[in-house]
Amino acid sequence: MSQTQPPRTSSYQRLVEKLKRNPSERFDPADWPRPKNYSQVLDHALKGGARAFILGYGVRGGVNFCLYLIRVLRKKAPLAMILHASFKNLDTLRFAAMFGSFSFLWKSINNGMRIYRNKDDRLNGLVSGAIAGLSILFEKKERRVDIAQQLFVRNGDALLFGLTCAQVLYAYTMRPDTLPPDFYAFMIQAARCPKEALMLNNLNVRGISVSPKLALDSIQHLHPTSHAIKVISQLDPNPAAIPCEILHPWVDSCNLTAIERFFNVFKSYLPVYGTLHFVPMLLLRTQHLRKDPTGMLSKTTKATLKSGAFLATFVTVYQYQICMHRQLLKTGLIGRWNSKYLYGLAGFICSYLSIFIEDKKRRSELALYVLPKAVHSLYQIAYSHHWIFKMKYFEVLMASTAMGIIMVKDLFLSYIYTHMLYI
Repeated sequence: MSQTQPPRTSSYQRLVEKLKRNPSERFDPADWPRPKNYSQVLDHALKGGARAFILGYGVRGGVNFCLYLIRVLRKKAPLAMILHASFKNLDTLRFAAMFGSFSFLWKSINNGMRIYRNKDDRLNGLVSGAIAGLSILFEKKERRVDIAQQLFVRNGDALLFGLTCAQVLYAYTMRPDTLPPDFYAFMIQAARCPKEALMLNNLNVRGISVSPKLALDSIQHLHPTSHAIKVISQLDPNPAAIPCEILHPWVDSCNLTAIERFFNVFKSYLPVYGTLHFVPMLLLRTQHLRKDPTGMLSKTTKATLKSGAFLATFVTVYQYQICMHRQLLKTGLIGRWNSKYLYGLAGFICSYLSIFIEDKKRRSELALYVLPKAVHSLYQIAYSHHWIFKMKYFEVLMASTAMGIIMVKDLFLSYIYTHMLYI
């Protein structure tokens, strides 16, 4: 007896069915838990705060663990301290406390106002978001500034990555004092251009004489070639620009320097990007990983390689532009032109070219990451010229204002926000 076969469906129909999601899977406010009395509000807020604390603690601790493990493998840190440095770190607890308290305050105030006013409107989100923004006080002041800046520019993804990098690269070469110290240290390490060379270039661009002895002393620990030593020993105190022999004294060829720099940056930061891509996947996307492990691992590996190639290209193109500028000076085609704004322009070009290596969704994230650094640098420069004044606890005010706006507009588009605040 023959059995009735189910009707065949086209590949398009099957794809449509896979893309359909139940209402409970969407980021729909109607699906979020809605406590009906103040007792339920408190219970809901405590559970949400605890969940956010644990998740924030796990994410920060996991990232710290992987980054510390990289240092151990490079024999730069002892293995015995890995758990203490990762999970007993005060910064990890501060991060978790910030997320936990934010979730608790927002859930309790938002739901409490909804019950008290018998209304569920944007005013609830504005007030509760602004008050919950005070959770940033758990972080150290320098971290509060970074977080507040990131929150405040959540609607600034239309700003070009290249423009923000132009300001940051200008500050990197001309006004390093206007960049956060940890970020500047990262740039020095990633760019692999000697810090002493940057200092000498800064002096030269501003018309300050550079003695050959000072230049020679600055490169002795960098294993300079005989050609580099010869050129620097005969250096004019007021050259048109600091020569390439100071920028990369260990290699004479600018082309070989570019190749070496690309592979060194890619190799050095691939483990870091691997941590940043794989840890969130393992902690925050476990359901997707169980359903499609091969696809998720392949996608994350590809994203890691793209991120490494992006940074390597960024650094290489910037350095190569500076080298080509020096070669043009030798021809006399541009005279002695060595404007300080050249270094910002080179930053725009290298960032605009390299950003297309990254995934499209990552481009706005990178722009929003760099934008606060650029704004901070511009603010510091303006303050140094007495164009503006400083306000105490401005970063706390900025964070609270930003979170109030974000909560009003229901910008919970990421997985982590959904799981921290609503489940």
